[in-house]
Amino acid sequence: MRKIFIAQFLVLTTLAYSQIPPEAGAGYESIRAPDMRGLLSFLADDALEGRETATRGLDLAARFLETQFTLSGLTPAPGAASMLQSFDVQLSQTTPNTRIEIQTGGAAAKTYHWLEDFFGTNLGMTPSEIEGAIVFAGYGISATQEKWDDYKNLDVRDKIVLLLSGRRLSSVEKGKLAELKAKLSITPNRQARTAQEKGARAVFFVGSVSLPDVVRDFRHFLEEPRMTLLPLAEPTQFANLTISEGLANHLLAETRENVAVLQSKLATSNKPIIRKLDQSRAKITIDVNSWTATTQNVVAYLEGSDSNLRKQAVVFSAHYDHVGKRQDGTVYNGADDDGSGTTAILEIAQAFATNPIRPKRSVMFIGHTGEEKGLLGSEYFTSHPLLPLENIVTNLNIDMIGRNDSNQVYIIGSDHLSTELHRINESANHQIGLNLDYTYNDVNDPNRFYYRSDHYNFAKHGIPIIFYFTGTHEDYHQPGDDVEKINFDKMQKITRLIYLTGWHVANLDHTLVVDRQSPEAGTPSSTSSH
Repeated sequence: MRKIFIAQFLVLTTLAYSQIPPEAGAGYESIRAPDMRGLLSFLADDALEGRETATRGLDLAARFLETQFTLSGLTPAPGAASMLQSFDVQLSQTTPNTRIEIQTGGAAAKTYHWLEDFFGTNLGMTPSEIEGAIVFAGYGISATQEKWDDYKNLDVRDKIVLLLSGRRLSSVEKGKLAELKAKLSITPNRQARTAQEKGARAVFFVGSVSLPDVVRDFRHFLEEPRMTLLPLAEPTQFANLTISEGLANHLLAETRENVAVLQSKLATSNKPIIRKLDQSRAKITIDVNSWTATTQNVVAYLEGSDSNLRKQAVVFSAHYDHVGKRQDGTVYNGADDDGSGTTAILEIAQAFATNPIRPKRSVMFIGHTGEEKGLLGSEYFTSHPLLPLENIVTNLNIDMIGRNDSNQVYIIGSDHLSTELHRINESANHQIGLNLDYTYNDVNDPNRFYYRSDHYNFAKHGIPIIFYFTGTHEDYHQPGDDVEKINFDKMQKITRLIYLTGWHVANLDHTLVVDRQSPEAGTPSSTSSH
């Protein structure tokens, strides 16, 4: 009998959530592709200079968001004097004095240079030095259940580990190692985490493509300042560097082998190959210039209609920053990343304000800054919330929804904490007819998208989230991410889905049920969102 009741309840709630409530219809219809084109055309214009955090271009975008929210009838959050939640950040830029000195045997030390012989993306925010002996540990795989451990009987504590990149390709790979690489989705991030957990001070990766090609294609990102929240960060304790094959072969010289030989041996090996490079030692000098700057989240609020439930809020978020411009003036306009999500929250805010009846709960809209710098804006907001975190019932986060398949959207995290939230989103989609794709919903997916956008900072506080995302593309973090390539009809459908999902949650007669434990904590990507 109880099972029959539960089944009937699920059917009834599914039917309820799949309808457009009459009082929400005006807002639903107000979300229109032409309006979104107009908003996004401003956000992705060259005049905003790529909206890099703590720049004039991002400040212009912040004022634009503030104006649009105000025109829709929204206000600052309760107790806040402004929609701009300002805070200070520290910026640090690697200088050409960053270098690696290699001492081999009794020979004089040889110096290798930043962006000529090596590069890295997590070199810390203050000057530091890392020194240690060298060991070669193959691909750095530690999978005891699979009976393969490159670290077995190898003490790497306080040492520098030389590794072949997990993405390094070999046309002759076969046997157990090839099976492991495919099964375990070995990536450089995973390899570096394993080495760090084993006590290594740094990893040297030999990349899958030539270092000059990588530096040429990504020089803008390698030279741009890194950013962190204040107070000042401690000197880096672990470095993750990609080095040239020439530098790696210098380290391997005492073995009378080189990278190509070891890769060939590993390609057909059924057991690990390690080398203790007893005669080699490296000193990494990380030199940086640091300064502080101010940036801001943009936070808008619409109070709910119920005198009790209005204390709670549904939060819609998107990051309005992007990656700026090159020294030659080339602008990265970030129309999809994340101008599309920012446009969506502006439209949803206007939709809620358009309805003649307000939802029972309040709704909050956050344009996060600094997402591309390591989820900084959402980290700051959840550490300094303008509403108690226990009063935030869900975060619906939107990041890149304008490209790829015309009817597909990836749904990430919807069922990680609340199966009710998942069901509401699925039911709301009955009105839209999108293909909801859960390919990346696994927290252990090697792409780690669950950890790579602002929803993560809400989820780790136990707040149910949904991350709406339509995938990367050839213009991801490239100058070609422009308005002309955005599918606005698709954006309209996804934005209407998010609006309906948020409307239903905001009008529940009970607090959204949290019936699952938080997924195992992970570490956000050390680079940017995607």
